Amino acid sequence: MRSAMALSAVVAIISATSAHALESSVTARSPLPPDELWSKVANFCAISAWDPAVERCELSADGMQRIIVIFGGVGSVVGKLETRDNTNRSYSWMSVSALLPVQNYRGTVSVMADGQASTLTWTASYEAKGVADAEAKKFIDDAIRRALCFNSPLVCTDDRSPLAPAEVVEFPGLSLTSKPLSLRGYLRRPDGTGPFPAVVLLHGCDGSPEPLDQLWGTRIAGWGYATLTIDRFGPRGLKNTCLPGRAPKDMAFDAYQALNFLAQQPFIDAMRIAAVGFSQGGWLSLSSVERGTVEQVSRNKFRAAAAFYPPCLAVQGPMTVPTLILIGENDDWTPAEACRKLVAGEDDLGVSRQKAGGTPMQLVVYPDAYHAFDLPSLQRPVTYFGHHVEFNKRASEQSSDALREFLRSMVQDR
Repeated sequence: MRSAMALSAVVAIISATSAHALESSVTARSPLPPDELWSKVANFCAISAWDPAVERCELSADGMQRIIVIFGGVGSVVGKLETRDNTNRSYSWMSVSALLPVQNYRGTVSVMADGQASTLTWTASYEAKGVADAEAKKFIDDAIRRALCFNSPLVCTDDRSPLAPAEVVEFPGLSLTSKPLSLRGYLRRPDGTGPFPAVVLLHGCDGSPEPLDQLWGTRIAGWGYATLTIDRFGPRGLKNTCLPGRAPKDMAFDAYQALNFLAQQPFIDAMRIAAVGFSQGGWLSLSSVERGTVEQVSRNKFRAAAAFYPPCLAVQGPMTVPTLILIGENDDWTPAEACRKLVAGEDDLGVSRQKAGGTPMQLVVYPDAYHAFDLPSLQRPVTYFGHHVEFNKRASEQSSDALREFLRSMVQDR
C-alpha cells in the first residue's frame, strides 16, 4: 500500500493571516488517479503510513476518534473527525489534545484531480499557545512537512517526471526466531540483457524503502546497474527503529540475503555487487563488509560498500573490501568525527580498531552539510528525533558523483 503512495510534490507554506489566526498548508502532487490516492489516505488513521514519527494510530470503533502515538514515549495526540466528504475526497478534524504549542487546531486533508494524476493538500488553522505566533507557525509547518516529506512514502520533490514502478520481489530472510521470515525488495534493472553489476540499497531507521528506491534506485539503474532496495521493516511488522535497541539483530543478515538473491539471477554478475546504505542502512552496509562472523559465513561476497552518513561509532572494522563513507561536517546525529576515527583506525570509547590488515577506506566530509543532505524533499530543514536534517544541493551532487566514480572503479570495471 505504501509504495503506491509515492508523491512528487511542491511544498507551499501559506503565511499567517493575522497575529491570532494562523494557517499552514502543504500541497503534494501524486502520479496516482485521484480516486486511487483517496482510497489510500481516506482512513482517519492513514497518517500512520505517512509520518515516520508516528509509532501507531488507534481508531475508535465508530471511526470518529484517533489516538496517534509518537515514537520515543513522547506522548499521544487525540483527534476528532468533524467532516468527511468522499465525493469531493476530503475530511477535516480537530485536535482534542495535543503535544503542540497551539490551540484550536483544525486540519483538512483533500485530494483533487490534476490531469490524469492528483494532488493532496493538508491545511491546518490554529492559534499560538504560550509561544509567539512565528514560533507556533514554524512548529506546525515543520510537523506537516516532516509528516509528508521526510523519508515517508509521500515523496516531496520539485521533479514532476513520472517514475516507472520497480518490480516487487520476495526472497528468504534469516530469522533468529522460530518464525520464518520472507523479505521484500524493489528491483530495477537497466536496459539490455546483462549480466549487470548490481547494488543492494539499505534504507534508514524510519523504515520507508520507497523513497530510497525512487531517488537512488532509479539514479543508479541509470548508471547501468541493477538495484535492489530492501524493505526490511514491512515483513517484520516494524515502522521505525530510530531509538536505541529497536533494531532486530537479524537485520544484520539482510544485505547478504539480498546479495544471495541477486547472485541467483541470470541477468546479474554475482562477482560485481556492492552494498550502499543510508544512515542506519549505512551502518548495515559497513557492518556487512567488516571482518567478522556475518561476512565470513556468507557464500557470496560484496565487491565494495558505500555508506551515507552512517553511525561510525557502531562499526569496528577492519573492512574486507573497498569502502566509501560520505558524511556532512555539521551532522549532529551521526557525527563526522567518529567516521574520521574509524578511517584512521583510532580507538573510540574503548573500542579497539585495527587499521592494519584491512582494506583502505575512503572518507568524504562535506562542509556545511547535515544529516540527510541528499534528500531534495528537505529543501527546508526539519527536526527529527531531536536532530537537524536538511538538503544540501552541493553535497548531494558531489556525493552522487563520488558514488558513481567509486562504483565505476570498484564494481563496474573489471
